Amino acid sequence: MKYIKSVHKHGSEIFLLELKDEKSLKINSIVKTSTSQNGINSIISECKGIDWYNNQSKNKIVYNLENKTSSYHRLKMEINSTFFNIDFNKGYHKIKKYLDLTINHYIQIWCEYRGHQYAPFHGDLSLVGNVMFDNKDEVLFVDWEQFDTSMKMPTGLDVTMTLLENICYETIRFKKIKMDVLKHFVNSLQVLNEAKLLSPLLINNPAKNTLDFIKSNTDIWKGQHFKLPVLKLSKNIIEEIDNAMYKMIG
Repeated sequence: MKYIKSVHKHGSEIFLLELKDEKSLKINSIVKTSTSQNGINSIISECKGIDWYNNQSKNKIVYNLENKTSSYHRLKMEINSTFFNIDFNKGYHKIKKYLDLTINHYIQIWCEYRGHQYAPFHGDLSLVGNVMFDNKDEVLFVDWEQFDTSMKMPTGLDVTMTLLENICYETIRFKKIKMDVLKHFVNSLQVLNEAKLLSPLLINNPAKNTLDFIKSNTDIWKGQHFKLPVLKLSKNIIEEIDNAMYKMIG
């Protein structure tokens, strides 16, 4: 059974199809196709990202580039049924565990970039679909359409964006940032720094610098950067986050 998941979502220029089992209706695989140059470039980036990730991770993404021409690409990816997405609508304190698992997985996957100022970039490590978990607390990073190794993106930027995204959701819920959330943000960046996977470019004013790097490199998102929740953080919230970082690390 075929089910159309989305067409050009967020302006991606990609047609997304879910292939489901006719009896159980469970998703067996996902197919991405495109006839536009931007969409084809996204599929090419995804294949490169998956190859890079599979070389580092024990949990693999199985895919097949079924059709590849100058005007049409078709990518089929198998679903790893043991992994699931969390309910991101839960409060920050209920997803802390998953944020910590995400950071630890990043440290494992990017370990060869310890001490490097720049590193390969996923571009959208969002708990809303792109970071998956299983019952053994294993982690799987998916959706590599924005993968990039050519631009100089600071090491640790991916997970800094993940943390800021969930702070954004928290401010929407409560109109403010709770102190325990700020402490978790700072502690998380300290974990990255101790692992030598936080670029010096992000240690001071990490929130402001994260936004600056996104705005200066919008080509990575191929016109989809506007979808990033991080960009919705107000100037006051950004300053509050960076001031907390400064005070807590001395």
